[in-house]
Amino acid sequence: MIAFKRTIPFWMSLLLLLAISAQARDMSSLRIQLRQTGEQTAQVLNFRLSRTVAECPGAKPQFYCSGVLVRSMAAGNPATFWKLSAAAQQAGAERFLWLRDAAPKVAPQGKVGYVFLDGFSAIAQGKPYSAKHIEGGWEVAIDNWNDQAPAGVAIEAVYYNYAEPTALLRAHNAQRAFFDVTGEWLPVLRYARDEDGQVRFGFNSMEQLYYGYTVAARLNARYADISPNCPDGNPPYYCSGVLVRGTRAGDFHAWNPSDSSIKGNGVSFSWFRADQLISKTIIGQGLVMAPMSAPVAHPLTLRCIYPFNAGTSGAIDMCTFRGLCTPTKNTLEKWVAAYRTTPTTSCAIDPDVEGVKLNTAIRNDKRVVDPHGWNEWMIAAWPQDIGAKLPIEVFFHNILRAEGGLPEARFFQRDYLNTDSRYLPVLRFNPAAIDMNIFSYLPQDQSVD
Repeated sequence: MIAFKRTIPFWMSLLLLLAISAQARDMSSLRIQLRQTGEQTAQVLNFRLSRTVAECPGAKPQFYCSGVLVRSMAAGNPATFWKLSAAAQQAGAERFLWLRDAAPKVAPQGKVGYVFLDGFSAIAQGKPYSAKHIEGGWEVAIDNWNDQAPAGVAIEAVYYNYAEPTALLRAHNAQRAFFDVTGEWLPVLRYARDEDGQVRFGFNSMEQLYYGYTVAARLNARYADISPNCPDGNPPYYCSGVLVRGTRAGDFHAWNPSDSSIKGNGVSFSWFRADQLISKTIIGQGLVMAPMSAPVAHPLTLRCIYPFNAGTSGAIDMCTFRGLCTPTKNTLEKWVAAYRTTPTTSCAIDPDVEGVKLNTAIRNDKRVVDPHGWNEWMIAAWPQDIGAKLPIEVFFHNILRAEGGLPEARFFQRDYLNTDSRYLPVLRFNPAAIDMNIFSYLPQDQSVD
């Protein structure tokens, strides 16, 4: 269970006090900036949960400046969650739950919902509303708003139950729908109960639907970086290039090594980088690993390099079955003399700085023709079912493959979320892109509920 912070910095408390003062309208620019930061939004909500007042400034009711107003989304409507319910249209007001630490047994209903701004912040942002406390309970009735113009509705965030990982996909559906109509990304927040039984909100940037844009840019930057080694002297795959593994969908986890990989102690990857001249993937979908320098619970080990597809499947040892290039074939001319006409039968190259240089020189030598369109780098097999400990960065589908791959990539995404409670984006992959932007992101490609 995620730990949620219960305190906030002094400057945040000061900002909150200002925001709920009679001068809240004058603080609107600060409040809007705060609202656009998901982590700060979660902190503000947790502060409001713990705040106890007899009444708010201007003799306003307590819910104007303390507690959090939330409403669960109906099972079928995350795409239009701001629309008024049939009950609201009949009664003239929509009912919200008023969460407070003073009522620890009150918790959001359902798996997904949304948060309304506190009264003063809504005024500051030009989204005022009228509301009243429903006697005898922990509900607030908010007068009906114009649900044809959601940008003017005082919605602060979308949330999902952290105990239900796949509920995040429904929250994404709501987040995207709101963006499509308003051009504004609402933060998606987690909610859970802390060790004291209190409801708390949390924020994770990797769980935002827009996070995929950041990842695609990061991968493209690594693809374009053709440095011969890392700043610390390590081989370049520690900090540049993109390790890509194609895999099929089935009754297994995409990140688990196959029986053949375990037997031969080698999981096949291709290392994509601008100087590798790779134009294809062996399969239309798969996963991407972060660089070897990424801090993870189970670091990967690159055992050897083949400059072209080496047909390693079934080998007893995938890095020794054709011998090592050192010392007899460890220069470009020696390698070309041995394998120019049969490049897929290459010996295994050591994965050090000099080995990567040799691999790159071979792939750029015009005397050698690549019969398949990719290289094959062998990473030592890892234990089964440790997806959360691996440096998996994204799932992908190759848009150049005739058979597609998007449904399979979505399957991987959902399986990873179900299995390890972690969300990773699906990226489009075009290994032949001439502008070096081989990865791109579309919110529409992601799994949703």
